[in-house]
Amino acid sequence: MAVVRATGQRPLIVVGTGRCGSTFLHRVLARHEDLAWLSTFNETFPRQPWLSVFSRLYSAPLPTGLKHRRAFPKPFEAYRFWESYLPGFSRRDSPQVPEEIDEAMIEPVRAATGRVIRYQGRKRLLVKVTGWARMTYFHRIYPDARFVFLQRDPRSVVSSWIKAGWLDVTSAPDSPEWQWGEVPEPYLEAWSGLGGGPQLSTALKIRLDLDDIAANSALLDGRVHQLAYETLIRKPEEALGEICRFADLPWSASFARAVASMDFFDSTQTWRKHLSDEEGERILEFMRRTEQVAA
Repeated sequence: MAVVRATGQRPLIVVGTGRCGSTFLHRVLARHEDLAWLSTFNETFPRQPWLSVFSRLYSAPLPTGLKHRRAFPKPFEAYRFWESYLPGFSRRDSPQVPEEIDEAMIEPVRAATGRVIRYQGRKRLLVKVTGWARMTYFHRIYPDARFVFLQRDPRSVVSSWIKAGWLDVTSAPDSPEWQWGEVPEPYLEAWSGLGGGPQLSTALKIRLDLDDIAANSALLDGRVHQLAYETLIRKPEEALGEICRFADLPWSASFARAVASMDFFDSTQTWRKHLSDEEGERILEFMRRTEQVAA
């Protein structure tokens, strides 16, 4: 991995599979007064980082209903922002790797996120990405980055992803509609051996994401903090306190008040509304079989 100088932006980057609860965690951390983040405005206008000045409204004492409106600036993954500076960032058929980043790409994207931080009046950068981990990829640009890996019960992830329906993760891995690249033969055998279908296709996408996160984490020893979504929901102050200590963020009075004001709704059993116990066990069995292969 190429060595580049520290940026001073010290990004805290949240990673995980899709539908793992990362949006919620991202928005909780966005309430920290030291952290700047990309917004829906940066997604729509990726080359206009000055729009981050409006992100200051997110911490203002405004009605919650107003903050949920579509036109209000909210913390966002902002793939169009990253793609604008880093072509290939949104690619689906294979993981992004640091070697594909040309040296000439690094300073422009650093400068852009530096302006986001300044216009928002914060000290550090907060980022969220899901799916392919992009951890060593980000490390190529921000060698002072740290990562929080949020993991969730795969039954909840499968249920939420199928219910959301905005991204095709349910197509069969041997069909032309499959978007997520090559699948190891043992995973295909586990998929077909357990009956296939949309639920297991989604579980397969989860396994590929988890494999990629594990491979990236192995190269970033001591730079990755793992957190279970279930712990975040049930013990929010403890979980967020651990993140702050890991990331060298102060547990400030204002952040403590923000956390105390939030609703940490326990949705850990919501999957039962959409999946039977038998379907849930089939998903877990697929994850067990493929975990043995991955190990």
